[in-house]
Amino acid sequence: MTRTALAAALAVTALAAAGCSSAPEPKAQSEPKPTAKPSRTAPACPEDGVVIKGLPVNAAMGTRAMGITLTNCGTRPYKINGYPGVRVLDEHRKPLDVKIAHGSDIVDDVGPEPLTLKPGEHATAVLMWRNRVTDVTGSAVNGAYLALTPAEDGGRPQTVRELVDLGSTGKLGVTAWHREGPKPRR
Repeated sequence: MTRTALAAALAVTALAAAGCSSAPEPKAQSEPKPTAKPSRTAPACPEDGVVIKGLPVNAAMGTRAMGITLTNCGTRPYKINGYPGVRVLDEHRKPLDVKIAHGSDIVDDVGPEPLTLKPGEHATAVLMWRNRVTDVTGSAVNGAYLALTPAEDGGRPQTVRELVDLGSTGKLGVTAWHREGPKPRR
């Protein structure tokens, strides 16, 4: 057996041992067909053709930054221009009194730019806040969810589970949608 043939045989054996094979296993003929049941999970691509997801929060010294992505999972181009709509919700998914501002003192935001996302393309924005307590007489604002929309003035809200610990500031900054995230101020 040549070295090449031996290497190929070892690779096939390793794939088979790992549960991978080049040919699918035959299905039994007597397998019952599943009945259609309503799904309890969201469809892979909603009817409006976009999915918004949160990225992990980066927390350092009381400053928080969280990226969000909007992906065109549809079959047609999707146009956006502006800022995502953001609502901070409590553990019962009720809106909290939070001031949402464009940009912040944490990340420069050069403002919106018109984007047309082809199917499969995505845009990103960043949420920023500080976990700072400046008033000890009131309670801290802690959100448990974010309701995100493609635009400030509407769209189907998509809920992301995330701790938003605003302290007593009650403020959250958001950048505009961009292809590559926030851009430096010019």
